[in-house]
Amino acid sequence: MDLLSGRYTRDVASAMAAVIGSRLVGVYLHGSAVLGGFDARRSDIDVLIVCEHPMTADERAAAAERLSNDRLPCPAHGLELSVVTLPVTRHPTAQPPFELHVTTAPGDSKVVDGHEHAGDPDLVLHFAVCRQAGLLVGPGRASAEVFAPVGHDLILAQLVHELRWAAEHAPGEYAVLNACRAWQFAAEGTLVSKIDGGQWALHGLSTMGHELVRSALDHQRCLPAAKLDPLEVTRFVHRILSRISDASA
Repeated sequence: MDLLSGRYTRDVASAMAAVIGSRLVGVYLHGSAVLGGFDARRSDIDVLIVCEHPMTADERAAAAERLSNDRLPCPAHGLELSVVTLPVTRHPTAQPPFELHVTTAPGDSKVVDGHEHAGDPDLVLHFAVCRQAGLLVGPGRASAEVFAPVGHDLILAQLVHELRWAAEHAPGEYAVLNACRAWQFAAEGTLVSKIDGGQWALHGLSTMGHELVRSALDHQRCLPAAKLDPLEVTRFVHRILSRISDASA
């Protein structure tokens, strides 16, 4: 992570500490910033906030205001932040409840009150990454003390769900590389970045898939690359889903 993004992350931690106070358990950086492949031109800064007890409505409003891009401009593609309570991180489920979700990426800026939602399945992977490699920002408890182990089946189910969604809605490189990292998790039980997943998959693919994965890796690295064929991407995703099914069996 570059210096500006690192300073911004510390500012986010300070802002949330001012809102939550002594009930703050910790602020944890996750995503590509800890797994690898972070590029401020296209990467979000992914942060999880853990507090001991639920936030009040006033605290949720204050946090949203302090984290807004007008108040705290993000030097990367945007901030993606969720606030959860300690009991939630210690007992992970398929759809963990949350207090607040904030994103500031261009075209996808939003504030979501978790008290009005049943939960967020994306948190399954966030918890798992925090448990594996989360970086504590500022004072707080070590991630291994806060995030309980997430079951292999929970992680794999969410990876597959995200993969099916990406095949329909996400850019081609996102879908291809997410498929690669999901396949690696199914085979080895390790969560990795999209770039590392793509590089790993090159060793297990026939030459037919190499060009597609290499192009996806170049796009992810913001390098010149040919446009990915949507039909080829869809075929690749379904091919990897079959491999994941075989590995799970």
